[in-house]
Amino acid sequence: MGMYGYYSSLDDKLVLQIAAGEIVAKDLKLKDYPGLDIDRSWEAIHYLLCGDIADGKPPLGYVVPLTSGHNIEFGSFGAFLLRAEQVAEALQAMSELDEAQLRLRYNFQTMLEDEVYPLEAGYTSDEDEDEFFAYLLQHFNEIQRFYTQAVAEGKGLMFYIF
Repeated sequence: MGMYGYYSSLDDKLVLQIAAGEIVAKDLKLKDYPGLDIDRSWEAIHYLLCGDIADGKPPLGYVVPLTSGHNIEFGSFGAFLLRAEQVAEALQAMSELDEAQLRLRYNFQTMLEDEVYPLEAGYTSDEDEDEFFAYLLQHFNEIQRFYTQAVAEGKGLMFYIF
């Protein structure tokens, strides 16, 4: 069974209420909010952008927010909240990275050695390396589009793993 990353776009006021404990995230009907499924790419994208599995520094650390101690109770793995201003900061940082710059950050062998999810032993060929980069790039571009829409609407986000 895989672990999939998912974003929900929420009104910034709702993000604040969840963060303050006024609303419990599990009580939300998330299918009623715009969302984005990034499959199993979440940890690898965070690693690509931040150089570590978790706790990446903002603003790139906001792209796939995996910050220890800053999550809320939700499902098996918790959820991470971003205010609208943090979403905007992340979008600005993403817009400064093109495919060539992402390729320079990409080190397939190091990701294998650091056991970055979802890589598993056995991915070693040049074909696997290029295929995995294409997979990450596709999801990075989808995240950027989703963040662009959220920023245009002044929305915050909730990211969670299921």
